[in-house]
Amino acid sequence: MAAAAGLHQDILARIFLLLSCIADCVRASTVNKHWRRVALQNPSQLPWLLRPSTARTDSYRIFGGLDDPRPPLFDLGRGPRFCGSAPGGWFVISSRQQQWRGHGLLNLRTGERVALPDRVRIPLDSGVITCPMMIRAAVMSAAPPSAACFVAAITSSQTNMAFWRPGMDCWLSAPVGPTPRNAQDLTYHDGWFCAVDSDDGLVSYKPEIGADGSSLTIRHHDYKLDGHRTQAALGEIVSRYLLPSASGADLLMVKRYVAPAKGGTWKFQVYRLQEGQPASWGLYQMTGQVLFVGWACSKAFDMGHAGNPGYIYFLDDVYPGGPHSVLQQNEYPCADTGGWRYSVPGEIEDCLPWAPPSDTSPCIWYHH
Repeated sequence: MAAAAGLHQDILARIFLLLSCIADCVRASTVNKHWRRVALQNPSQLPWLLRPSTARTDSYRIFGGLDDPRPPLFDLGRGPRFCGSAPGGWFVISSRQQQWRGHGLLNLRTGERVALPDRVRIPLDSGVITCPMMIRAAVMSAAPPSAACFVAAITSSQTNMAFWRPGMDCWLSAPVGPTPRNAQDLTYHDGWFCAVDSDDGLVSYKPEIGADGSSLTIRHHDYKLDGHRTQAALGEIVSRYLLPSASGADLLMVKRYVAPAKGGTWKFQVYRLQEGQPASWGLYQMTGQVLFVGWACSKAFDMGHAGNPGYIYFLDDVYPGGPHSVLQQNEYPCADTGGWRYSVPGEIEDCLPWAPPSDTSPCIWYHH
């Protein structure tokens, strides 16, 4: 044990990078001062937990405890509602602050920001109308100002889905046809934006730039899913999350069951999209992966050990009344959070830091 306590920092750094369980990271970083110093010098690629507030937006580092040095955040992170996150420190936000009112893209690492329109263009047979809109959740395909940057949003407006790219002065609504009736979450996978609704229905969208280099068209595909429906128990809420698997080969749907009578979240189920005629959701053996789930911020990571049971970390982002109610909250609790191990389906671990309710936004994963 004495020899292990003095391992060379390069070896220790490799060990820490293989630890995907927050609890294991914390235990390893408390072995001694040497291990703790190496842990903090070699932060994991796993996301940080962002806790927004008008008073102070804070982040929680995977290694160590709440007193450890935290990643620097720009003051622009205080006050807005966070609607989604992307790698590189980017977020889609909705702000009521006087200095920046409306929607935008914000990078908490660099302070960069890009204003987003607050209106959506809806083509009709009689012409085109524009309507005000409010973003509930949104994801990005790439960081701005890349030509590959597109943003897809679940909205509260006359249209359920809207799309934007740099240079547009207005969002473009989803094409006429199938749209998720009660969209719960969306993700970007294999060149398509995918949205899931409260009936497990799935619709995918692919924005494409016209030959003139400025116009935008949206291709779409409605999956005729075969017979998969969930009957929730009385008083139970079923929340859905979409994300690519750690390898990127599969599109996953995570179903979270929240029962107030049982104290909150009590189980999860993970499904994989099985394309075919017809397509279907098939139960997924989530081994060797750790999933961080949250609306418009979910991401999967390879644990480095294919035989290990899968693990899910989850945030407090489920409210009575469904996803639309995220716009109607006076405060956002941070109590129903934790971890769930695939091999112990009936046990929820209280492994994330407690925080008082936020007055601006649910917690969100910060992909640095």
